[in-house]
Amino acid sequence: MDTLQSCMHLDGIREYTVEAGRADTITREKLEVIRRYGADRISINPQTLNDVVLHAIGRKHTAQQAVDAFQLARFMGFDNINMDLIAGLPQDTPDSFRNTLDRVIALEPESVTVHTLTLKRAADLYAQGERQIANPAAAMVDYSSSRLPAQGYQPYYLYRQKNTLENLENVGYAKPGYESLYNILIMDETQTIFGAGCGASTKLVCPEGKITRIRNYKFPYEYIGQFDALMEKKEQIRRIMEGADYGV
Repeated sequence: MDTLQSCMHLDGIREYTVEAGRADTITREKLEVIRRYGADRISINPQTLNDVVLHAIGRKHTAQQAVDAFQLARFMGFDNINMDLIAGLPQDTPDSFRNTLDRVIALEPESVTVHTLTLKRAADLYAQGERQIANPAAAMVDYSSSRLPAQGYQPYYLYRQKNTLENLENVGYAKPGYESLYNILIMDETQTIFGAGCGASTKLVCPEGKITRIRNYKFPYEYIGQFDALMEKKEQIRRIMEGADYGV
């Protein structure tokens, strides 16, 4: 974060959001650093608050640890927290999902994102054939769409992905005034995004609307071992930003 602060002008930005991640990666020390450097929005991603489901998806933390992580962040002064849930996880049921969502609402995060399970080809669940199993995800999504607005959370962005159960959507809900600008802009495809690190993707949006995506190598051994090729990718970004690749 020192490097980020030294390379970019962060004063006066409208949103500085950090994915705090899974409960087992959230520590007091990490939260202190995030807060010290000025982030004003974090996302804590329990996915579910059912221990059986957490075990089924390979998570190494418990539901209580996710609750504890949220409460720690609140205690440390974070007043804009998002929580991510996933509908349609293995061994989850509509009743279990309702219990998870109700517990999350009771914590009073400023926003809640409800994803529908998407099975990527590399995922263990895809290999296990979960894609073929009938799933009550629709009932979970329907419950979210009624329960969250009833508690003051309004939907503000929506998108779909390939291989999503029952062709359902991912929806972000927020209390008024807490909508994530990043989520809105990335859906609109109007914002240049710089990606740093393994697997990161840079998206360059030029004034006339053309979009160029430049992806970093996914695996650390590639990222480290192909330094020259990686630097060429960075040089390509510089040329585009200066207008050379747009014929300016």
